[in-house]
Amino acid sequence: MSGKLRYFWVAIVCMVGLFVGQVAFAAGVKYLFLFIGDGMGLASIHATELYLNDVNSEQVGKEHLSFTRFPVVGLMSTFDAGSYITDSASAITAMITGQKTRSGIINLDAERTRELTTLAEEAKSAGMKVGVVSTVSLDHATPAGMYAHTPSRNNYYEIALQLAESGFDYFAGGGFRYPTGKDKSQENIFDILTQNGYRVVQSRQEFETLTPPAEKLVVINPTLDTSSAMPYAIDRSADDFSLAELTRKGIELLDNPNGFFMMVEGGKIDWACHANDIRAAIGDILDFEQAVAEAIAFSKQHPEETLIIVTADHATGGLSLGYALTGSTLRLELLENQKVSHEVFAQTVKAYAHNTPPDKQSLQNFWPVIQENFGLLWLSDEEKAQLTEKAKAGDLQAAKTVAMAVSEYELARLEEAFAASMSGEIPQNEEAQLRYEGYDPLTVTLTHLMGEKAGISWTTYSHTGEPVPVFAMGAGAELFDGWYDNTDLYAKMKQALAITAQVK
Repeated sequence: MSGKLRYFWVAIVCMVGLFVGQVAFAAGVKYLFLFIGDGMGLASIHATELYLNDVNSEQVGKEHLSFTRFPVVGLMSTFDAGSYITDSASAITAMITGQKTRSGIINLDAERTRELTTLAEEAKSAGMKVGVVSTVSLDHATPAGMYAHTPSRNNYYEIALQLAESGFDYFAGGGFRYPTGKDKSQENIFDILTQNGYRVVQSRQEFETLTPPAEKLVVINPTLDTSSAMPYAIDRSADDFSLAELTRKGIELLDNPNGFFMMVEGGKIDWACHANDIRAAIGDILDFEQAVAEAIAFSKQHPEETLIIVTADHATGGLSLGYALTGSTLRLELLENQKVSHEVFAQTVKAYAHNTPPDKQSLQNFWPVIQENFGLLWLSDEEKAQLTEKAKAGDLQAAKTVAMAVSEYELARLEEAFAASMSGEIPQNEEAQLRYEGYDPLTVTLTHLMGEKAGISWTTYSHTGEPVPVFAMGAGAELFDGWYDNTDLYAKMKQALAITAQVK
C-alpha cells in the first residue's frame, strides 16, 4: 500500500472513531467516574512521578502516572464564596452543584438558606446507580458532598443519617465518626442503615463474596484510625482494602443497563500533606492511581460510553520541589527509606514517652527506632568524611549513605523536638506553630527532614489557593480542556451525562 493511500485510510478510521464518539456523547455518557485526590496539587503529582522514576532508574527523567497521560488536561480555580483558599466542604459543593458557598458548608448556598441538588442526586433521579468511595470516613466533607446538605461539615451524625436516607447504591471506604452521635446518645447509625435497606460489610471474607445483583451496600475497611478513616497505603495490612479493590468491586456491583456515576476520593492525600509527610502522600497518590487504573480497564470495554475525570478539590501544604540547603538537587529516591506514615510513628513516640522513665529518655537511646523507620544515620565526623570521599570518587552507595546522615543543624532540631515530645510541653508561640502545628514534634520534624533530604519543602500545614489540574479521557473529555472555575466542572459533567434536573 502506498504512503498516500495508508494516510487516507488512517484519516478515515480517525473520522469514523470521532463520529462514533460524538454520537455516543450526544446520547449522554453512560458511565461517569469522578476521581478526587483531596489536597493533590500539581507539585505532589509531579513529585510522585519523579519518585517513581528515581526508584526505577538512575537517570534524570520521570514516569507518568496513568492519568497524567490522559488526552485532555485543564486547570480549575478553587476559591469559594468567602475566601481565596477553600476548604473541602465548599470545594465539593461548587464542583458537584455548580454553585459556590462558604467554607464548612455542604450543599447549601452561602447564606445557608437553600439546599443545592448534587450531580450525584441528579444521576440517581435519572435512573443511574451511584457509588461513593473514600479512604476517609464516609461522613467526611468530600464523600458527604455527594448526598448531604448541612450548614456545618462537622455535623457528622446528621450527615450519616442523610447517607442512610440517600438511596445511593454503594458506599465504601472508611466508617463513621460518631455512629451514636457525639454524646453517644443517638440511635446507632448501623441500625438505621439496616432499617433503610443497606447491608453493612466490614470484613475481607464477606467483601470477597459480594456479586451482582447486589443490594444497597456500605463497605467499611476492617481497620480504621481514630478518625474512622482507612490506614495510609504505606501502613496497610493484608486484611485492609486498597482503594483499587473498592473501586473494582464498585464497578462490578454498579454496572447495569442504565449506567452509573461513581465518585472515588483519595482523602488521606490531603491529610498527609497537612502533616507535611511527603512519603505518605506519595503512597496514597500511587494507591489512588491504581483505583483510576480500574476505571481505565473498564473504559476499554465501553470506550464510547465512559468518561473518566481525575482532579483535586484544592492543593495542600504549599509543596515546593526545591529546598534552600539542597540547591537544585532533587533526590526523591531517598524517600524509600521511610517505612511508616507520620500517623503510625507518632503512636510509637507516644508509647516510648509513656513506657520509658524520664531519666532513661534520650534521642540517642531512641535513635535505632528512628533509623529503622526513616533510614536517618547518626554518623561521626570521621565516618561522614570517609563516605564523602568515596562519593566524590563515584561510589553511588556511599553517596546515598552520606545523604541520609544528619547534620549538626538537623540534630539540634531533632533534640529540641524530642524534648517537646517527651514532655508534652510545646511552646505556644509562632516559632512552635511553624515547626509543629499541633503534630507530634519529633514526628513532624522527621517528616520535614525526609522531605528536605529529598530536596522538597513545605510552606504551610493548610490548604493553598492555586488552581488544580483536571485530567479527562473518554466520551465528552474535550469539555474539560482549558482554564475554568470549579463551578464549571459541574456544568461540564452534567452536559456530558445529558441529564436535566432542577436545583432545589
